[in-house]
Amino acid sequence: MKNVIVCKNCGTENPFYGLICTDCKSYIRDRIYNVDLWKVLGLLIEDPRKGFQLIIQSEHKNFIFFILIFAGIKFFIDSIYFTHLSIKLEPDLEHFVRNYLIVLTGISILPLIFGIIMKTIDRLYGIATRILDNFSILVYSFVPQVFALILLFTVEATVFGGNLFSKNPSPFNLKEFLAYTLLGFEILILVWGVYLSVMALYTQARNIIYSIVVGLVFNISIYFFLYLISLNFYN
Repeated sequence: MKNVIVCKNCGTENPFYGLICTDCKSYIRDRIYNVDLWKVLGLLIEDPRKGFQLIIQSEHKNFIFFILIFAGIKFFIDSIYFTHLSIKLEPDLEHFVRNYLIVLTGISILPLIFGIIMKTIDRLYGIATRILDNFSILVYSFVPQVFALILLFTVEATVFGGNLFSKNPSPFNLKEFLAYTLLGFEILILVWGVYLSVMALYTQARNIIYSIVVGLVFNISIYFFLYLISLNFYN
C-alpha cells in the first residue's frame, strides 16, 4: 500500500494529507481551510474518492457533529426496526432521548476506535495517516443515514403514522407492498453507507482488499452495537 503526494519541485514523497513538502518546504497542493459541505455531499454521490480527499486535506473537519447528531437519530430508528423481527414486545418510546444519546455515544466512539486502529495498520505498511482524518471520513460515510432520515423516514412516518413502530398491526400488515418497497430503499441506504466507508478507507490506503475487509468489519460493528443496545429499549 502506498499513498503519497510527490513534490513537483524536489520529488520528495509526502504524506497524503501534507500541505508543505517536508524537504524543500514548498507547497505541494492547494490549501483547504474548511470542508465545503455541499461540494463534499455532491462528490460523495458523484466521485466519493475526491470527496474524502477534500475531507482529509481540510484543516478543519467541520460538520462532523451535525452528521453524527442526525445520523444518530436514523441509527436509533434502525435499531428499532432490526429488533422488530426478533422481539415480541413493543419498543420503549418514553425514553427516546436517553436511548438516542446511548446510540449517539456509540456511533461516535466506534469511528474513533477504528480511526486509531487504521492509523496503526497503515503505519505497518509505511502509510502516514492521522486519527482525526480517519475518524472524519468514517463519520462522513454516515451521510446516507442523514439523507434517509430527511427523505425516507419522512415518507415512512407520513404513510404509517403511529403504526410505524407498532406490531399491532405492523406496517407490513397495513400496506404490504409499500412497506416492502420502503424496506428495499432502507437496504439500499445500508449498502450505500458500506460502499462509502470502503471508498473512504481506499482513499487513505489505496488497497481495495484492505478497504473492503475493514469497511465491512466497521459496518458490522456499528449494526451489531445497535442490535445489542436496542435489546434494552423494549418494555
